[in-house]
Amino acid sequence: MNNDILLILIAGISSTFTAITGIGGGMILIAIMPGFLPAAAIVPVHAVVQLFANSSRALFGWRFLRWEFVLAFIAGSICGGAIAASITREINLEYTPLFIAAYILFIVWGPTPKFNKPPPGEFVVIGALQTGLSMLVGATGPMSQAALMARGLQRDALVVSGALMTTFTHLTKVVLFALLGFAFTEYWQLIVGMSAAVIVGALIGTRLRYQVPEALFRRILKWLLTLLALRMIYLTFA
Repeated sequence: MNNDILLILIAGISSTFTAITGIGGGMILIAIMPGFLPAAAIVPVHAVVQLFANSSRALFGWRFLRWEFVLAFIAGSICGGAIAASITREINLEYTPLFIAAYILFIVWGPTPKFNKPPPGEFVVIGALQTGLSMLVGATGPMSQAALMARGLQRDALVVSGALMTTFTHLTKVVLFALLGFAFTEYWQLIVGMSAAVIVGALIGTRLRYQVPEALFRRILKWLLTLLALRMIYLTFA
């Protein structure tokens, strides 16, 4: 089978998985891509494809969006992206994934904080961290997903709101890569094919999500977040 066709199929399957669980497909995809693309093209192409995957997932479930969280995240995302763009070459990124992993594990397994009202600016901070760190170290989507899960959102609101948040993370990355001169047009056929596949996958996964019981969904999400955090720790020391 042609490598491009295989990668397009994998993109569609990963998008279907993410539309059901809310996370994981993007990290699965970027873990597979090194065997198919030059190293310098992996992250930029992945960013474009995930932009379509997340935006379509948000569009298909737009009525479940929790705008009070999303808009705060977007404000932080813009700030985090701008800061990261200015310091990318000035900092040591080797152990940054450990902080992301620790945050996720605490949110999933730690004691649930008790607040009379939500901490001010919580999702502004998360937006800045997720987008800034994504530009520096790669996939950071589980950060917002873990925070939304801690708020007790129902699965549709959790998946769709997280998707729109991550859309802005990838949009920031695409703009940055374009400004840095990456030639997206050299990969336009693959990008179009993968983007179409992830949109179809998002639609299929949105339909399948309603077939998964709520309790099972939350168990899957909890353990998937944990596995992704442990993967970050492993890759840091590997």
